Amino acid sequence: MTTRISVFCKYLMICLLFFGSISLIAQTTNASKENKKHCQQKIKLFSDKIILTLNQLEHPIQSEIIIDPTHFNIRTIVQIPNKQDKKVTDFTIKEIKCEMNEDMTSGQIMYLVKNDNPKSKVTNSGFILKATQKGLTFSNTTDSPEDTAVASISKYEILE
Repeated sequence: MTTRISVFCKYLMICLLFFGSISLIAQTTNASKENKKHCQQKIKLFSDKIILTLNQLEHPIQSEIIIDPTHFNIRTIVQIPNKQDKKVTDFTIKEIKCEMNEDMTSGQIMYLVKNDNPKSKVTNSGFILKATQKGLTFSNTTDSPEDTAVASISKYEILE
């Protein structure tokens, strides 16, 4: 009889530990999601120029970037100068590393992506949405920071 009670107590303790740890994990996950809710918003970025970091030259290139973390998608729409058509490229978000404050005035969000364009040579890379005192910028992580193109964001919209 004592062994049955002992086995029952051990089973009960294991269940309590197991179910207790599940609820603690869920609370931690929900709390961190609440703190980073702004990183899960669908956002549309507008840029009218690209700045090359190597020589600080500005190029007038119209672009729209739609970031939709809930559907794991980033779409870039670029209007090539002196061309009628726009280049549209879709990327699948694999991971998001959010270190940006809620009002998007400092920090950055890194989006690790897979390119959905079969013609592209770059298959796995990422993008960085960065906030500074000068405003928002959007760039890729494939090129070195000293030699990359940075889209200066002129305005953005939070989409529903």
